[in-house]
Amino acid sequence: MLKKLDRYILKSLIVSFVISFFVIAVVMLIGDLVKLYDLLFGKGSSFIVLLKILGYTVVFLLAFIVPMALTIAINYVYSDLSNNSEITAIRSCGISLFRVYFPAFLFSVAVFVFLFYSIAFVAPKARLSYRVEIAKTFRNKVYAALKPNMFYDKVDGVMWIKNLSPDKKHLKDVFFAQKGKIFLAKKGDFKDIPSGILAEFFNVKMYSPSKSGFEYGSFDRYELAFLTGRGYFKPNKNNTRFMSFGEVVNYYSKSKSKDALYRINKIVSMSMSVFALSLIAFSFGITFSRSGKSAGIVASLFLFFMFYIILMLSESLCDATGNPYFIYLPNVVAFVFGSYIFYKKVKM
Repeated sequence: MLKKLDRYILKSLIVSFVISFFVIAVVMLIGDLVKLYDLLFGKGSSFIVLLKILGYTVVFLLAFIVPMALTIAINYVYSDLSNNSEITAIRSCGISLFRVYFPAFLFSVAVFVFLFYSIAFVAPKARLSYRVEIAKTFRNKVYAALKPNMFYDKVDGVMWIKNLSPDKKHLKDVFFAQKGKIFLAKKGDFKDIPSGILAEFFNVKMYSPSKSGFEYGSFDRYELAFLTGRGYFKPNKNNTRFMSFGEVVNYYSKSKSKDALYRINKIVSMSMSVFALSLIAFSFGITFSRSGKSAGIVASLFLFFMFYIILMLSESLCDATGNPYFIYLPNVVAFVFGSYIFYKKVKM
């Protein structure tokens, strides 16, 4: 059964975690909003679409938001306890640091379950829905802005259309300039694709500058893809980034795909990172208390930053060696480091 001390610390951890979660999420979303400002604001978009895209973004950013929020929450709570001499009072009653850490460990278990479920089952679907919604918003914005006899420059070039069907899908007498090339087409069609719009032009004449003047070419059919800015995207049933954990495991059992095995281990590794980070946060919280709560938080954020540098290194090692188990390197390093600091505090 949980004792009063456990409930007291757990309550503080939950409050700090929720606050940290929302602050970090807002900061990360601001960055995404800046990148997608032209797409999400203006004609052709809506507030509901904006909320959906932000919701999808938060879901697949949970792999970063949750561990960081947990690190800050544990560090803040235990730093506060230590700064108020509550840790000293607790230890003077014969309660060990292992027991003091127990509420943080218990909270880390709950966060692990939440994070694993989010990364393994919710995030893949959110990632796919995000790409689909971004492409849909891009298409709506283009179609809403296109008008006959007007120039349009939001499709990686400049377009002018003399005649345009009511559904904005069929064109006649088209001028399009892109990267120094000029296209004149008798007619064309717009087709929706997962990553934007595919323009098919017919009876095309192309002019491009050269040293001697202009080069000329003609085509019966010419295709151009207008993409969202997120690059070309085509749904693929074998793309493990959009599979749930169960689907990836099932796919690996049938195909023995290295990509699937890497994905499985990455999901497990990212979820388990909360245990190593919680140990470091606890140790730093009671170590840097005399320097103020901010010192421990800054130190924990620095270590969190270092954790993800090691994560990028481990991903490079996975690619270079073909060994997916290098993805556990950040967890091993963080756990060894956290255990060392924890051991030093226990012996004091």
